[in-house]
Amino acid sequence: MPKTTFQRVVFTCLGVLLMATTMATYNKYLVYGEFSLELFRQVGIAFLQKAPVAFLLQFFVVQKFAGKQAAKYPTDNKILYQCIRTGFTVLLMCPIMCLYSNIINMINFGWTFGQLMEAWISKMPVNWVFAFGVQIWLLGPINRFLFSKIFKKQLAKV
Repeated sequence: MPKTTFQRVVFTCLGVLLMATTMATYNKYLVYGEFSLELFRQVGIAFLQKAPVAFLLQFFVVQKFAGKQAAKYPTDNKILYQCIRTGFTVLLMCPIMCLYSNIINMINFGWTFGQLMEAWISKMPVNWVFAFGVQIWLLGPINRFLFSKIFKKQLAKV
């Protein structure tokens, strides 16, 4: 969808805003078990810690990787192509961001390396399943919709 570097920046910012907020809320909900002011305060902190790293990783590494991998599965079906590309994106982003989150916890809570690995290995599959589903069915379409509205005139020219 994005055709220029500026459009890629905006598209990536929208995606990170949506996904980082959703994943932080999901993970904090798993800890707190209820929606509360403290949960949303923690979501804000988590977002500020993780969004810049997620943006850099997504913009400079994952978008290119996912695009190259998805191109290996040629199809005219845009929905299938988007699912394949999203699958590769989540396949890379989820374990890396889950590890990064647990490294932050290791620093904040004095975890041992063993605790870090235990948390990472146990949380990664749960996060991956949620991330893939929410990206395919909710956040990806919202991101593409918002992007198409923001760049309506520029995209109509192409």
